[in-house]
Amino acid sequence: MVDFQRLRIFNPFVAAAFVVAVLLCSGVGVPGNRNPFVSLCDINEATSLSGIIHSNPARTSSKNYYSLDLDLLSVSSNFFSRGNNLGASGRVRILVPSEFVESNYPGKLYSRHSSPVLYEAGEKICADGSWFSDAGCFVCSSVCSPGGSNSLSFSISHFRALCRLSFKRLMFGWGKAGGFVLALLSGSREYCDDNLQENFRNAGLSHILALSGMHLSFFSSVFGFGSRRLFGKKYSFWARLLAMVFFVWFAGLSPSLFRALVCSLVVLVCSAVYCVDTDYLSVLSFVFLFHLCLIPQDAQSPAFVLSYGALAGILVFSDFVSCRIFSRFLPPMVSSSVSASVSAQAATSFYCARLFGKIMPIGCISSVVVSPMINVLMLVSFVAVIFSLVFPFLSGPFGCILNMIYFFIEKVVGLFALVPPLSIGN
Repeated sequence: MVDFQRLRIFNPFVAAAFVVAVLLCSGVGVPGNRNPFVSLCDINEATSLSGIIHSNPARTSSKNYYSLDLDLLSVSSNFFSRGNNLGASGRVRILVPSEFVESNYPGKLYSRHSSPVLYEAGEKICADGSWFSDAGCFVCSSVCSPGGSNSLSFSISHFRALCRLSFKRLMFGWGKAGGFVLALLSGSREYCDDNLQENFRNAGLSHILALSGMHLSFFSSVFGFGSRRLFGKKYSFWARLLAMVFFVWFAGLSPSLFRALVCSLVVLVCSAVYCVDTDYLSVLSFVFLFHLCLIPQDAQSPAFVLSYGALAGILVFSDFVSCRIFSRFLPPMVSSSVSASVSAQAATSFYCARLFGKIMPIGCISSVVVSPMINVLMLVSFVAVIFSLVFPFLSGPFGCILNMIYFFIEKVVGLFALVPPLSIGN
C-alpha cells in the first residue's frame, strides 16, 4: 500500500490534473467564454430578450433581485423597427426583481405584474429592460411567458418547475425548519433564516448549505439501503443511480454537485464491475479534467475551486494526519472525521483567505459535530415528506419534530459562530 501511495503522482490523470490546476491558479489557463453573445444587435442597445432559463434563481445579496442565466433565442432594440426581433445566441446573466419571482411563492404578498411565470431552468421567458455594462447583466423591468413547446424536454423541465414550487409550499408550512430543509434539499434559500446562514458562514460550515457530495451521498445511501432491504442486493446499484440522478435533476447542476455526481457515478460503476482497488485521487483527477472539458466556465466559480480543493486535501492528507496526530488520542471514527475536516480546511485555507479575507479554523471541529446532526435532520425530513404527501394530516406532527431538531442545530451552530475567525490583512 505504501508503494502504491508513492506511485500515485505518476498516474497520468493525477499528473495532468496537477499541471492543469497549477495553470489555472497562475491565470495562464483561464478558459474563455464558451457561450458568448452573438447577434446583429449590440447587447448594450438591447431593450428586450427572449430565451430559455438555464439556472435556478439565486437571490442577490441586496435581496432586491434574483439572478438567472438565460440562453438567448432573440433580442430586440429601439434601433430597429418596433416588433422586429433579431436572432441571438449565447448565455447572459439577467436580474429579475424579487417581487416578480416571489409572486408564485407561498407567504409572499406581491401582486402579479404580468402573466404567471415560473422562474426555473427550462422555462421560456421574454424580458424587457436594459443592459448595464458595469454589472455585466440585463436588468429586467417586466417579464412574461410566451408559452412553451410540446417537446418532451420542455414538458420534463416544466414538470420539474411545478415540483419545486409544490415542494416550497410544503416546506413553508414547517416554518423555520422547513426553510432550512428547503435549502438543504433544493438549494433554494428564500425561506432560510438570514441569521442562521450568517452563523453557518462564521462557524466554517458554508459547505453544508451548498449542495455537494454530502447531500448526494445521503440520498444514494438511503435509497441503496432501502433497496437492499426490500428487493435484495442486486437492485442496490440501480436504486442508488436513480436516486443520484433524480436529486441532481431536482436540485440543479451546480459545480460542486456536478463534481459529486460524476465522482459517485465512476465509483458506483467501479464497484458494480468488482474493481479490487479504486484509487479515489485518480477518480477525482479524471473528473476534474472531464469537468473542465465539458463546462470550462465553472473553473472561475469559487464553488468549483473549494469543492475540488477540499476533496483533494482529504484524499492526499487525511490518512497521514490521522495516523501521525489524531489517532494517538482519539477513537478511530472521531480521528477519521477530524482528520478529514482538518485536511479539507488546510487545502482550501489560502483560497478562502484570498477570497473572503479570513479563515474559520473552528470549522475543523464544527463540521465533525454538526454534519451528523444535519444527516439526522435530512433523514427525518425525507421520511416526513413521503408520509406528509401520502397522509397530509401528519404534516403538522412532523413539522413539530423537525423544528425541535432545527432548534438544537441552530443553537449548536450559534455557539461555534461565536469563535472569532482569523482575519487576513490585505
